[in-house]
Amino acid sequence: MLKLGKTSLKIKSLGYALTNKIYYSFKWRSRNFILLSIVIILSISISVTAITSYKIVKGLLLDSIKEQVLLKTRKGQDDIDNWLAIRKTEIKTLANSGVVRSLDWPVMEPYLQSELKRLQTFLLMALATSDSTLINTHGDHLNVKDREFFQRSMTGETIAADPIIGRTTKQLQIQISSPIPAERGTKPAGVLMGGIPINRVVEVISNLHQGKGSYAFALNSQGIPIAHPNTEFIGTPEKAAKSFLNSRNPRLVEISQKMVAKRTNIELVQLDGKWSYVAYTPLREANWSVALIVPKENIESPLQALNLLATVLGGLLLIGLISAWRQVQLYEQIRDRAFVSSQQAQQLSKTLKELQNTQAQLIHTEKMSSLGQLVAGVAHEINNPANFIHANLNHASVYSQDILDLLKLYQQTYPNPTPEISDRAQELDIEFLAEDLPKLMASMQVGTKRIRQIVLSLRNFSRLDEAEMKFVDINEGLDNTLMILNHRLTATPNQPEIQIVKKYGDLPLVECYAGQLNQVFMNILVNAIDAIEESLVKNEGQIRIHTEFTDEKQAIIKISDNGIGMSEEVTQRVFDYMFTTKPVGKGIGLGMAIAYQIVVDKHQGTIEVDSTPGCGTEFTICIPLTSKN
Repeated sequence: MLKLGKTSLKIKSLGYALTNKIYYSFKWRSRNFILLSIVIILSISISVTAITSYKIVKGLLLDSIKEQVLLKTRKGQDDIDNWLAIRKTEIKTLANSGVVRSLDWPVMEPYLQSELKRLQTFLLMALATSDSTLINTHGDHLNVKDREFFQRSMTGETIAADPIIGRTTKQLQIQISSPIPAERGTKPAGVLMGGIPINRVVEVISNLHQGKGSYAFALNSQGIPIAHPNTEFIGTPEKAAKSFLNSRNPRLVEISQKMVAKRTNIELVQLDGKWSYVAYTPLREANWSVALIVPKENIESPLQALNLLATVLGGLLLIGLISAWRQVQLYEQIRDRAFVSSQQAQQLSKTLKELQNTQAQLIHTEKMSSLGQLVAGVAHEINNPANFIHANLNHASVYSQDILDLLKLYQQTYPNPTPEISDRAQELDIEFLAEDLPKLMASMQVGTKRIRQIVLSLRNFSRLDEAEMKFVDINEGLDNTLMILNHRLTATPNQPEIQIVKKYGDLPLVECYAGQLNQVFMNILVNAIDAIEESLVKNEGQIRIHTEFTDEKQAIIKISDNGIGMSEEVTQRVFDYMFTTKPVGKGIGLGMAIAYQIVVDKHQGTIEVDSTPGCGTEFTICIPLTSKN
């Protein structure tokens, strides 16, 4: 019995142990399964997030690089446009001169020959009369009835025609033409044409590239290359150039069609068996387009670092998954390892978000860099409707006055109107309308004049189309700068009006970089306004501007204020780079340094400062009337 009892107890003990082992085994497996499921789900989520973020970041980086290539293409287009715009202005100015408008070739010929020597840009100049007969400075007589420049200029356009091989010069040239105004009527009396070599276009195209293997070319309105690194595509007197629109490569034909249609884009195409990015943009001053061909690897090579980072992150993720699986096998370390994995996942997500934010900021900065040109374009677009409204207001004023006069005549002729007319006149308050309508029209005219004056001042101040030295009116440049700063000069609740005292001398035209010199005036006047506003004595501020002409053939501009002034130490360093006395965020110390460089280095002039603390500051600028260069 005792042996049987021991046997029974042993069996019960073994059963209990087996049951306990099964229980804990089941519990361990359930928890193991749950933790494993959590790890797998977490790993999949991180992988999806990482892959998605990688694709987004890669796309943003690629778009940014493509935008840089397109911006570089536009830079080449701007260079050519600016060059053509200057040539158009030169021909248009000559076409409107009295000598050319006389249409007397014996008088015009020596005048045009002198202009050829002065400008040193044109190969020849020619007069084409309204009957399409042309005579040029080489003494040739031609019929140009079929020429593009003659047909379009006789409609009133100043154009840069498609490059052709000149009948006289036997070389590829661009014909710039402008209509010659007639004494009577609207039809031009003739056309003035100037032929210029295409060397400048070829130079810009040759310098336009993006890394090894890239090149650029330009097409005219017919899809014919006018500038290309492969000279076999350019026409010669013996062999005409072929249009890319007839190329055997369908992708090149498609790109050429878009360029002829004056579209702007960058796209990935296969040319000559290689994948390349093609950025193309049209010119403003001619019916041509510029294209930049960049091998695919040149653009996508910067993405290799991102690919390496993605590979490293993928490897880390794989290692983390393996480690997590091993931690599941080790019951005692499951919680700690799970916490570490969670922290790593959060850090990875945070890093990806920071990378996305950084990329967004880079793209935003790139887009903001071209806003200056956008402002100039907006000012130009405002000018057109403002001129339209201003011109129509004069007619509207006359029409409204005629109607009021007619109404008064009706009242005098028919002093006893019908009751219906009397009620309507009383309801409309005809007397008030007759008195207020002229005032309303006058106030609208004042407003449109103000808009036109502001737009004109913006355009004259920026002078974006004057990259070379010009003879300009210094006094006009000062007035345009003051117009831009008018909002800083008017009275505010915290600052009285700043008075401008102008004493302009009778200055001749000065040869200078007008836009840059206006920037000098802007920097000095802004500092003067700041000095007046910082003055502890809130008296009426005053800025005095004095110009004069010296016997040494120099223009003197003096700008003084009654602001806080500067100490001798500050005066000695006022033209140093990165030196400023203004608080952080208000100045970086470049304004006066740039002004010094413009006056001294670019104009061979002088700029001096004289200041007394508490009394004010005076800047004296001395500019030669004619450039020493």
